[in-house]
Amino acid sequence: MMISNILKSRLKLISIILLFFMPVIYAWYLVFFTDFKIDSKGVEHGLLIRPIIQIGNSELFEPISREIYQLTGKWTLVSFVENKCDKACEFQLYELRQIWLALGKDANKIQRLAIAKGNDLISSEQIKLSQGQLLLKNGSDLNRLHNLFKSYPDFNNESIYLIDPYGNLMMQYKKGTNPSGIIKDLERLIRISK
Repeated sequence: MMISNILKSRLKLISIILLFFMPVIYAWYLVFFTDFKIDSKGVEHGLLIRPIIQIGNSELFEPISREIYQLTGKWTLVSFVENKCDKACEFQLYELRQIWLALGKDANKIQRLAIAKGNDLISSEQIKLSQGQLLLKNGSDLNRLHNLFKSYPDFNNESIYLIDPYGNLMMQYKKGTNPSGIIKDLERLIRISK
């Protein structure tokens, strides 16, 4: 009788211990030995570019003040202007400006770059409206950057791209992405990079 009570109490203790450790063991098994959530969407609102494409540095300029900036050193939102900047292009530049303004005190960690095939594609009025919009300084960088972006298989000139402060192309936001999602991603990246 005494042995049976001891055995029952030990079985209860072992079952309580297993109750706490089984979820951990099961999660470990799922992560390392199965394809559980291998392609699940993370918390980001854009598409992560894998592998990251090294863009490197380029000289940028602000057309109104004629100040020179570097591509590296800040997070850079990139848009493409393939033809004359029409209403859709103008709206994208405006949207990028609004995203930049919505970041408030962190706006100084972000810059906006429009990659245009020619400086005459964006009018001076559109540049004034977009406040602080940067362009590429010379033509050789334009071709180099165009080729690097086009090496990404899902390249779309209507998308917005994100380059990290080290010059790596890391994220794509397809046309129609909610700007609040882009803002959340940028706030998270800035917070993590501190």
